Amino acid sequence: MKRKRGKNLKIILILTLITSLLPLTGCWGKREVEDLAPLLGVGFDLGENPDTFLITLQFARPKNGSTTGAEMEDQTFSVEAGSAREAIEKTSKITYRTPFMGALKVIIISEDVAKAGDFNNILDFAQRFSEFRRSMYLVLTKGKAQDILNLDLRSELIPAIAIKNSIEGGAELSSFPTVRLGHYLTILGTQSTAPILPVLESVKPGEGVEYKAEGKDEAGEIRINGAGVFRRDQLEDFLTDEETKGYMWLENQVENRLINTMELENDENSVKFGGQVLNSSTKHKVNANNGEIELQYQIKASIAIDEVMGLKKQLSGEEWVELTKGAETSFAKVIRKECESSIKKQRELGLDFLGMGRHIEQRNSKYWKTIKNQWEDKIPEFPVSLDVQVTVHHSGMSSSSVVNSTGEGQE
Repeated sequence: MKRKRGKNLKIILILTLITSLLPLTGCWGKREVEDLAPLLGVGFDLGENPDTFLITLQFARPKNGSTTGAEMEDQTFSVEAGSAREAIEKTSKITYRTPFMGALKVIIISEDVAKAGDFNNILDFAQRFSEFRRSMYLVLTKGKAQDILNLDLRSELIPAIAIKNSIEGGAELSSFPTVRLGHYLTILGTQSTAPILPVLESVKPGEGVEYKAEGKDEAGEIRINGAGVFRRDQLEDFLTDEETKGYMWLENQVENRLINTMELENDENSVKFGGQVLNSSTKHKVNANNGEIELQYQIKASIAIDEVMGLKKQLSGEEWVELTKGAETSFAKVIRKECESSIKKQRELGLDFLGMGRHIEQRNSKYWKTIKNQWEDKIPEFPVSLDVQVTVHHSGMSSSSVVNSTGEGQE
């Protein structure tokens, strides 16, 4: 009797295991890597027909003659379509591999599309389709997105990869914002904060920079400079480089920065400093000032002096200490000027791209409830104060000017 019962238990266990394995898909729906076309970049321009876009899709494919899969070249198509799904369907018909969306690095929105608005409808596909990742980057371009993705770069990188590298290398300068799809959608959800996207542009010799094209007449470079401010998904205006840098300070996004001071008068000298921001922090406070609520920014930065320009005499130790203190004041003035420029732009636009409303809500939710419905009307006059403190971490390895060297540092 016991043997029969044990046998029945084994049969039940086996049947249970078989039943639990049935829902597992295993590798039945697998796709071989060599059969996939990784999608690296997508660009959106206005189409010629109403309610259409010129959608440029940049895929990667193994380079001809390559001995390793790491060497890739681009395969770029532009099609006119009413939606992203329709564009992918059209390109799939002329490619021999299945498009793979999980590799997408960057989405480029042209100025014309941004001004027309309604491009959030395009992004809806990017956040719904399971293969896409919310970590992809969003950028704005003043020209055509199609032209950017068709650039013949001197580096021979695929444009979408070059853009990704430029964005990720931007932390070394902290002069423009990094915006991922997930962050953009989060900002849209706050309602009070206006979205902001970095501006991408192509640069050729003579356009602010000189370089050798190395025999490629159409060879260019890619540069990210400034940003665009949106009302929902419609472009309102561009920020200058200075206004964008102010945004970076105020939003606590400065990890590293190169910074130059204005001239600092010092007896016979008219001295300027070049430095590097080693670290910084920005804190936000909501204070009552004379019975009026104001938002205060407290910015602290540690800077290393890399250059001293215009120093015409040898300084004593005490004089050098005083000059360094003057440098701290001068660096603080530059930071303040950039921040004030950004705040002034926000007041002019009446759009809260600096996220002031978000900071007020986080620190005084009770007060925010009384003003949130009139927030855009209050932006132009809302009190804001700045407290900028700079510490010179070190001032280099010399206390003299190169032209006045007395042998210091010589072997």
